[in-house]
Amino acid sequence: MTIRALKCPNCSAPVPPTTESVIVCRYCDHTLADVPVLPWGSKLGRAPWPGRPEDRGRQRVRVEGHTWVVLGRLARGDGSDVFLARRDARLTEHVVLKMLRAPEDADLLRREQRALKRLEASEAQGAPFFRTLLPQRVRHGAATLVSPRRGAGPLTSVFRWRSGFTHTLEDARAAYPAGVDPRAAVWMWKRLLELLGWVHRSGWVHGAVLPDHALLHARDHGVVLVGWSAATWAAGAPEPLPCFSRAREAFYPKALRDGVACAPAHDLVMSARVIAHVLGGGPEAVPAKVPAPVGALVRRCAAGDLPTEDAWALKDAVAAAAKQVWGPPRYVKFTLR
Repeated sequence: MTIRALKCPNCSAPVPPTTESVIVCRYCDHTLADVPVLPWGSKLGRAPWPGRPEDRGRQRVRVEGHTWVVLGRLARGDGSDVFLARRDARLTEHVVLKMLRAPEDADLLRREQRALKRLEASEAQGAPFFRTLLPQRVRHGAATLVSPRRGAGPLTSVFRWRSGFTHTLEDARAAYPAGVDPRAAVWMWKRLLELLGWVHRSGWVHGAVLPDHALLHARDHGVVLVGWSAATWAAGAPEPLPCFSRAREAFYPKALRDGVACAPAHDLVMSARVIAHVLGGGPEAVPAKVPAPVGALVRRCAAGDLPTEDAWALKDAVAAAAKQVWGPPRYVKFTLR
């Protein structure tokens, strides 16, 4: 017997049987046309969903009509708590709940949604690929605590869970206190610069390139950025940074902390400081063990002395420095547990 499973071509979420040929995906709101019509799709009665036995006692949260079971905390930010959750339904998916902790920061969560929505519409070169590296928005709105605790919850953003990206660059530093292999740091920096290059060409500045905001896929050598609440539209009127993390103050260029308008160069300086950090140094200090061409470039950029303000050109400079030390690029195994 062959079983056909229908999936949304935009987000790969399951599509339930339907009697309509045009429907809207429940997960990403994408309009689906020419959906196979199943006459029995809406005629069979459905038993009430009892929930999974292993989810008994776990907190449930409802956002915009969808209920999610909270599985555990992933992170605690300056103004939000981040949880792993899954949809409380037969056809489920894992998501990330970013729940506001400080009500006065509600505008920042909304700001993040606006920035991501604008970037999703970007047509800058490479957009079909780089859009997939953005946090995938699922829902956004005021949460309701369903059970066991009940009542009004905080403003919440729901993002699709990204498989494999389970560690941050801060986790990498914690796993390797003396610093990661400089060859691994090179590919981490290159992945950051590739994404930032597209973001900048789309007219945006991330504004908070921090170790906690860079998620790492160790096996596939991938890096994505989260924490877009400080993103600014650099192609428009100059705008200062709307917020910054006091716990990570040393990673921000002084000019940003002093209220200077955000610019792509600030993202590049912060990316270098993050790499200096994972190499075992500080935001502006690179360990002497790092081979000179690479270490000198990281040190120079972290100090704000950029050889170029274009992320793609800086990536080429990183690649050239690495080639000078280790020869042509090759896969370098990197593990995190």
